[in-house]
Amino acid sequence: MMRIFLIEDESLAMDELMHIMKPYSEQHTIVCYENGEDALEGALKAAPDIIISDIRMPGLSGLETLQRLSLINPQLQAIMLSGYNDFEYARTAIKLGAKAYILKPIVDKELYEVLNRLIASVITEEHKIQRAMDWSLTRMMRGLNNNQETKNEDNLSGNWLVCVVLLRNWNSKHTWALSNLTMKQCLEWLHTQFHHDTKCFDMDLHIRIVMIPVQKSEKESNLRLKVNLIHDFVHKYEKVVHTVYHLKKDQEFLEASYRICLRLLEDQVRLDISTFMPIVQSHNLITVWDHVRLIELHVRESDYAKLNIELRRMLDSLHRAAINLKQISVFLSDFFYALKYNLNLNKNDLESFSMDSMYEFIKSCDSYSMLQEWLLGKLGGMMAGNSLDISHPKQIIPLLLDYVQQNYSETIHLQDFAVKYHLSTGYLSRLFKSETGSNFSEYLMEIRMNKAQELINGGYKKISEISKMVGYEDSKFFSQIFKRWSGVTPQDYKKK
Repeated sequence: MMRIFLIEDESLAMDELMHIMKPYSEQHTIVCYENGEDALEGALKAAPDIIISDIRMPGLSGLETLQRLSLINPQLQAIMLSGYNDFEYARTAIKLGAKAYILKPIVDKELYEVLNRLIASVITEEHKIQRAMDWSLTRMMRGLNNNQETKNEDNLSGNWLVCVVLLRNWNSKHTWALSNLTMKQCLEWLHTQFHHDTKCFDMDLHIRIVMIPVQKSEKESNLRLKVNLIHDFVHKYEKVVHTVYHLKKDQEFLEASYRICLRLLEDQVRLDISTFMPIVQSHNLITVWDHVRLIELHVRESDYAKLNIELRRMLDSLHRAAINLKQISVFLSDFFYALKYNLNLNKNDLESFSMDSMYEFIKSCDSYSMLQEWLLGKLGGMMAGNSLDISHPKQIIPLLLDYVQQNYSETIHLQDFAVKYHLSTGYLSRLFKSETGSNFSEYLMEIRMNKAQELINGGYKKISEISKMVGYEDSKFFSQIFKRWSGVTPQDYKKK
């Protein structure tokens, strides 16, 4: 939205100008002044982005008004109007920064073309300034500012409420760029809700910073209320967000506030739960270790189904305890060490998980469901390694091949077969490739595509029917797979 000043001393000319400007009145703020003095007074309250001014006026002329307004807003864009085709006026206007000189009577189309160009120029310049400021602020936060940026930080005088919002998790695939809440929406809400100098920028893909200027006498309860409003606003758009804050006092550096906020986040962030400056509590995980003992039993007995159920119960207990990511990391590191020791596994049977490496992995998880899937794969590998001496897994592969040949039209998951024979999906997948030379998904696709060709050669005409007969409910997806496999679409193959 632009703030546009119309400056014209003749009432009929002003009426005409206002009528011409009517198409812009809905999206932009248009303010009218009869003389340059009033325009200057209005600019001191809210500076214009663009002015459209008569050149010859009593008192301050249009040129003098332009010169003084440019001191208030150096980025000011100006269109000067005149009933006199005077080259000296035009030359002086351009010299003072006017972007156009239009003769009266005004032609609508001519004014619109110039005005649209100036609006686009203001928007472009605002974006450049905003990007430069955001870049400078991110460097200040990281303590990388140069001499000029140090001077800029000195300009951030007074107290600032620094609010840090983490979207889901540090390494989550879901980022602010994919969020339903755009930066534009965020800024519009912040400027409406708080001070017009409120700043908002992204530190990285997951962390968004809000900075609000506050009074030195502001109470802690008021600061917390403001941050709570921000947290609730973001939470309307995103299921899981984590919000912390710190008051940057005058003469303090942004880097210090940012580091404090990061430490607060590390102590607070949970999986699957939005958090806002919770009270630190001690958690008793003794009951969770009861689940660990049962998990050990199911791994020892190679009971994949019961292992999956008990793992879910253990993670549900962790979820209810609402412990943060570092506490989860410590627990799971101890969990794996205990299993490895009790099952007498060698180093090669299970990679060693330190608390730090575990923490880095968990920071990529969005939910306990993702964590469960990953843990199930690791525990399945332990189970397979634990059962190799008492079974003959290679005998399962012929059974699996026969099953695919007989049931290719049905939904087939390798995991279902793994559960049936008490093996991890990962182990069975590796075993299948070592025995057949193909991945299971490639083998299944090969069977289905060969059957599809047989059906087309046999006279079947409807591609949708053929798709379902070889195990694909979506005929478009089937056609894509068929083309990728054979080089031509099912329709082209049928024509040949």
